[in-house]
Amino acid sequence: MVIRVQAKRSVFKPAPYDTRRRPRRIPSWLIVLLLGVLLGGGGVLFLQASYGAKRLTTEQAQKLTDELKLVSAERQALQTQVDNHARSLEGERMQNADIIKSLREELSTAQAIITPMKEQLNLLVQTLPFDPRYGVVGVSTSTFNQAKKGGQLSYLIWLLRAKPEKQDFTGWLELSYEGRWPTGRVETIPTPRSAVQFNHYLPISGVANLPEGFVVQRVNVKILAQDGKRQITWRVLPVQAQ
Repeated sequence: MVIRVQAKRSVFKPAPYDTRRRPRRIPSWLIVLLLGVLLGGGGVLFLQASYGAKRLTTEQAQKLTDELKLVSAERQALQTQVDNHARSLEGERMQNADIIKSLREELSTAQAIITPMKEQLNLLVQTLPFDPRYGVVGVSTSTFNQAKKGGQLSYLIWLLRAKPEKQDFTGWLELSYEGRWPTGRVETIPTPRSAVQFNHYLPISGVANLPEGFVVQRVNVKILAQDGKRQITWRVLPVQAQ
């Protein structure tokens, strides 16, 4: 028995010149691209909103602008103050420079006057008497002046050594004033010690503020050693009433 198999009918294929429209579909690659763009843009927006710099509102932006203007104004004011201080300091510097120059000129003039005076003073010291009976340091000469009614007493005392020495003498000068009150009462008024240091000679001048009515008749002058205990010289000197 013979079985016959019919050949499969061929599917109709449209001719290349077929004028009928075929349905168009969007390519899959375009869909994938659009989805990638949408997902990427969404991710960027999400990251910016979550971790990026936050955008300022209009009020915040205006407030920040006002603060920036205020800071700029303060900076300008500070810069103006700095400039004013700089000009003031420059003026003071120039003024001080002029003062220093003037003082140097005065010092130079004074030195020109003092130098010959020192020479004359050295010659005068050579004529001052020195009595070795009163110790290695003596009161060479002195002047005391007080008004007849008492009160302030001015003095000039010359301390002298026989000759210049290698080391300076350091000690204390102590003055006490013997006088009389209007009632006739006699009293001695001491004054605080003063430190002295010199080599060959030392003139000491000053004013003693004594009570009104206390008339000084004599002044006790003591020169003490540096320890303040050992007496080097002691003199009693008269006072001249004016």
